Amino acid sequence: MKKMKYGMTAVCLAVGMMLAVTACGGKKTESTETETQTAVTVETQTESETETEAETEAALPAGEMYSYLTGEPVSETIGKQRPYAIMINNIDVSLPQSGVSQAEMIYEAQVEGGITRLLALFQDVDNVEKIGSVRSARHNYIDFANDNDAIYVHYGQSRFALERIENENITTIHGISSYEPKVFYRSTDRVAPHNVYTTGKMLAAGLEVTGLTRDYPEGYTPRLQFNHVDTELKDGINAQKVNIPFDSKPYFTYNTEDGLYYRYQFGEAHIDRENNEQLAFKNIIVQYVAQKSISEEDYQDMTLNGSGKGLYITDGKAEEITWKRNDNADKTKYYDASGNEISLNPGKTFFEVVSDSKTVTLE
Repeated sequence: MKKMKYGMTAVCLAVGMMLAVTACGGKKTESTETETQTAVTVETQTESETETEAETEAALPAGEMYSYLTGEPVSETIGKQRPYAIMINNIDVSLPQSGVSQAEMIYEAQVEGGITRLLALFQDVDNVEKIGSVRSARHNYIDFANDNDAIYVHYGQSRFALERIENENITTIHGISSYEPKVFYRSTDRVAPHNVYTTGKMLAAGLEVTGLTRDYPEGYTPRLQFNHVDTELKDGINAQKVNIPFDSKPYFTYNTEDGLYYRYQFGEAHIDRENNEQLAFKNIIVQYVAQKSISEEDYQDMTLNGSGKGLYITDGKAEEITWKRNDNADKTKYYDASGNEISLNPGKTFFEVVSDSKTVTLE
């Protein structure tokens, strides 16, 4: 176990210079030949790369685009909708959860008492018939939602979350409100507070009663970069199993047949109750943050602005990364050891936000 805390114009100019020297009676030296050949080669490569990228983009059928959340082709109708970011209960008595296998992206972080909650991001949600159980907001999860320009969905909130929602004009759809029955319902097979659910259609009703829109801001630029094809990490280390240091003992195992990481917690496969599917992801991002308790209830605060260390894990390998975010108005981005922004492989991503006093272990 290992622990880890530029086009044809330039070509013409180069050829023109060579002809000019010959016309003036000058001798074309070996150095001049080499420089000219180099210029032609570099420009040809650049043109080829640009053409390949353009061909890849053009290969998408009309009406499709690459998802901002997964990098996979989706219809523009889906891809141009802001996602819902839904607070999901994640203690043993609330399992199995509903709808989580259909989320395009999931975050996990510690809340009070050593437990964690999930933030599941859904963009293609119209046909999702049951999501939950839905729980109350925590102030740091607002940042995860904002990173993805998502509509934050929750049922109740801590006082720290309420302060941010009111003072920062956070876009939310929430329970314990006058419109609650239109957006949330309680199941009869579980006891409160573990029995609050919503659906794709009810979330759409939430837009109507709140006046919110799923349109991205004009000129929106996606936060994450994606490869168009699966790309292995060149210098990555072995990551066949990824152990996350939370009390629920979550871990991921890599499946070489489909290239996905399958999730486990509480000693069992992490299953969606509605379709009996185990949660699986193409990418895992570990983000180490400074973290501390800030109340008698043990509410946790995380330092999500500034920079810190982390891991990018895909295709059975992991590499060290750095995350950066200037302030609450900024978006978290991830960089490799050379300072280049990383490109994720197309597919779903699971974000594990972990205290920097703990260590994710790889096997």
